[in-house]
Amino acid sequence: MAEAAFILELLAGIFFVIAAVPLLLLAARNRQIPERILGIAFLLMGVSYLFYETPFAFGNEALIVPFSLVGRLLWNASVVTTAAFTWTVFHREETWAVPLLWSVVVLLIAGLAISVQHGDLEGMAPIRNPGFWFEWVGQLIPFVWVSVASLTSYTSARRRARIGLSDALVSNRYLLFGGFGLLQLATVVLLVPMYIGYEVGSGGFSDSMDQLMGSLEMLTIVMIWLAFFPPRAYRDWIERAAARTATAR
Repeated sequence: MAEAAFILELLAGIFFVIAAVPLLLLAARNRQIPERILGIAFLLMGVSYLFYETPFAFGNEALIVPFSLVGRLLWNASVVTTAAFTWTVFHREETWAVPLLWSVVVLLIAGLAISVQHGDLEGMAPIRNPGFWFEWVGQLIPFVWVSVASLTSYTSARRRARIGLSDALVSNRYLLFGGFGLLQLATVVLLVPMYIGYEVGSGGFSDSMDQLMGSLEMLTIVMIWLAFFPPRAYRDWIERAAARTATAR
């Protein structure tokens, strides 16, 4: 693994854990379910990254398979939690949403079970392990779902904001969270060529793929940071832009 990519992915894990803390503390105070679910999702994502990267941090190849398996299980748990967040926030009253949520769970469990049968505990063998594709689709669905739901809500909130019925920062948060979903979706798609190269190659990832993955993860962090922890300068910029739009009408 390229050193730069390793550092980026390690930082991504640390950031997700840090981002989870205020959300979980907020949920403890206001007892709101969405904040708790999202905090858990970020925490699981962060710890998953840390498990994947720990063997490389210590240069211990014997840890790669067991730590990758734990990281894989934690990542799948975060994916299910992300789908649960999307259902809770955007589609709680929709009858089709619960079956979609359960389909994610079934696909992930099926993928893991088939992977174990094929001896692919790391989940990095898309050619010889058909379970990879069940799991991959199960990971893909939640990020497609949250992207579509967030961007649809952004479009609606932006229209309301133009006539003063919605806050500009709220509509911008929808946009940023949609960006988070799209970037996570891109990383899941990128896993296919990465893992095929890993399986048919020398058992390693190309530096360019590693760096691209790390860059996508850093952009994901930017989206989360601006959505949930926006600095004052960013908030002022969004509000000024909204004011200019209102004046121009």
